Amino acid sequence: MTLDRGMDNSDDVVVWRPIQYAMASHRRVLVVDDYREAADALQMLLNADGFECRALEDPLAVCEMACEWQPFAVVLDIKMPDLDGLELARRLRADPLTAHMLLIACTAFASRDDRARARAAGFDAHCAKPLTPERLLRVLESAAALHAAGPP
Repeated sequence: MTLDRGMDNSDDVVVWRPIQYAMASHRRVLVVDDYREAADALQMLLNADGFECRALEDPLAVCEMACEWQPFAVVLDIKMPDLDGLELARRLRADPLTAHMLLIACTAFASRDDRARARAAGFDAHCAKPLTPERLLRVLESAAALHAAGPP
């Protein structure tokens, strides 16, 4: 995967962990954002691009939905009430049923320190808001293409 750009603050998308074949056995993506309109817009975009997408605005419902539905990727906002995206990432990584999922932070918090915190919490990639949808789609399409091509 060629999107790994390190920790350069000028990039909208940073990918830290190589996307593995096993992560993308289907095209399910879970989008989590307490701003419902943003979650719905991203869901529509991903559905139009051929992903099967569900959107949640309640961060407390994420772990259960991820365990049951088994998306290959979870796109998480960071700043949400009750439970922030950093803690959600930690919880998803700690559960054997969700630890393998591709976790993408999608947030306005994009300083070098914010990115370091996201990486430490277990995120695989970071997309800065305002979101450039094409760049997020490129990360997800790269993962899905690995599965379409077959195992290495």
